Amino acid sequence: NWKRQQKPWKVPQIPYIRVPASASDTSLLKDLTQGQQRYFYSIMRIYSCSPQWEALQTCYLHSLQRQQLLGYITQREALACAAVLRDSANAASAKVARQRAIFPR
Repeated sequence: NWKRQQKPWKVPQIPYIRVPASASDTSLLKDLTQGQQRYFYSIMRIYSCSPQWEALQTCYLHSLQRQQLLGYITQREALACAAVLRDSANAASAKVARQRAIFPR
């Protein structure tokens, strides 16, 4: 009966920060403890690389347009490549949105 009356403690949950294998294998993180690696990775997550990706996508689209104007590829091929680029960008942004939902800042 007393077990029913007791309320579970509200323990604050600390968001788990996963250190990717590619980052943990670098010489920079080799000598750090696991906690230090997680702290360092949490700092790395703050900085967004989306402006770089957008610039790269714009550069790629301009390259496709130039190749089409020079006659190296057809308009259909250029549109197909642009569609693949758009779909991969949408998939990547959806993946980031899911990660932010799982690992809130």
